[in-house]
Amino acid sequence: MNMTTRQAAGISLWWAEGTKALRDKRWKAAMSYPVEVTNTDPQIITIFLEFLRKDIGVDEGKLRAQIQIHEGDSQPELETFWSEITDIPLEQFNKTIIRPIGNKPGKSRGTCKVRFGNKTIYLKLERMWQDIVADILARETKPSC
Repeated sequence: MNMTTRQAAGISLWWAEGTKALRDKRWKAAMSYPVEVTNTDPQIITIFLEFLRKDIGVDEGKLRAQIQIHEGDSQPELETFWSEITDIPLEQFNKTIIRPIGNKPGKSRGTCKVRFGNKTIYLKLERMWQDIVADILARETKPSC
């Protein structure tokens, strides 16, 4: 398997920090296939977005972001911060979630969730993850020289 460092990092971030497929509560037989990663670290969000943009080729117009902040945090400042980090226009942000004051008011930049919904891409990412796991397991079972 030939995978770049960015691809391996992007797919690993998605598997570890991302939302997995789930049954849609509104329709019993329907499934949702979200391609999402949530994190407080701007570098994690940036790496995942670079992977989506450069390796997966997502439609920029379908990318969404949503942040969660605490009461008392500057909503406009943090929305602008994450818009600049993600290079996603504020018009493509979902409504900001404001939580009760946490343990570190004013010391957090909030949590950012990058969203992209597409079943085909979700299944592609799942296959990529399975290829990584299969490759690792195959290497572990080979006898050493």
